[in-house]
Amino acid sequence: MKYLVKLILLLLLFSISWSSQAYNKAGSFDYYVLALSWQSAFCETKRNKPACRSQKKGDFSASNFVLHGLWPNKKADNRHRYGYCNVAYSIKSKDRKRRWCKMPSLNLSKDVRDDLTKFMPGSMSCLQRHEWYKHGSCSGLSENKYYAVSNRLVDLFSKTSFNKLVANNVGNYVRRSKLLKAFDDEFGKGSRDYLELRCKRVKGKKLLTEIRIQLQKDLSKIESFKDVLPRRRFKSMRGNCPSRFKIDAL
Repeated sequence: MKYLVKLILLLLLFSISWSSQAYNKAGSFDYYVLALSWQSAFCETKRNKPACRSQKKGDFSASNFVLHGLWPNKKADNRHRYGYCNVAYSIKSKDRKRRWCKMPSLNLSKDVRDDLTKFMPGSMSCLQRHEWYKHGSCSGLSENKYYAVSNRLVDLFSKTSFNKLVANNVGNYVRRSKLLKAFDDEFGKGSRDYLELRCKRVKGKKLLTEIRIQLQKDLSKIESFKDVLPRRRFKSMRGNCPSRFKIDAL
């Protein structure tokens, strides 16, 4: 009986160790999720954030989706456990306490940093450090390449008809079905399966706060946004928006 207990404990420890390795090995993922925020709606509940205090008409973020993050994902990882690849516990501890500006700075070129101030307003609060250590560290890319790719994706998406449709409806209510159809029309029938619409209730109104889009794992060649959509769906992107919701204005 004593030996049986020892064997069970060993198997349990092996299982925990294997599971931990499976969820913190860089490059061991199936697809990306690109999370893009509608900054005006985000700022409705985060008015004291530096990017929200400084946002003004004419800013890129006033009429375009901006970068929340680019997340490597496993197709069977419904709990989003994949992350923090080769990241020290001391850094994870700061991250979980949201002490992002206390985390080590990133090795980024001036061009990439400059682009981040435009495409990721949250970088004013060191969001880029949080996103790198939690998600980017698992991409298999360098810090600079990861954010160069992320910036490129946001720039390309800003030129899509879908982005323009949302921007043209600032201050208005839109139907979920209209946005899903627009995504299908632009990127091909069934592309809506790669899109998740996220909403939040603010002062009694449902606002579109974020969209999440499945992307293929290989982002080495990015000529147009259509090029980076997956060749097959890995999981359903359902979202939580009602049938009708508002596009918030600055």
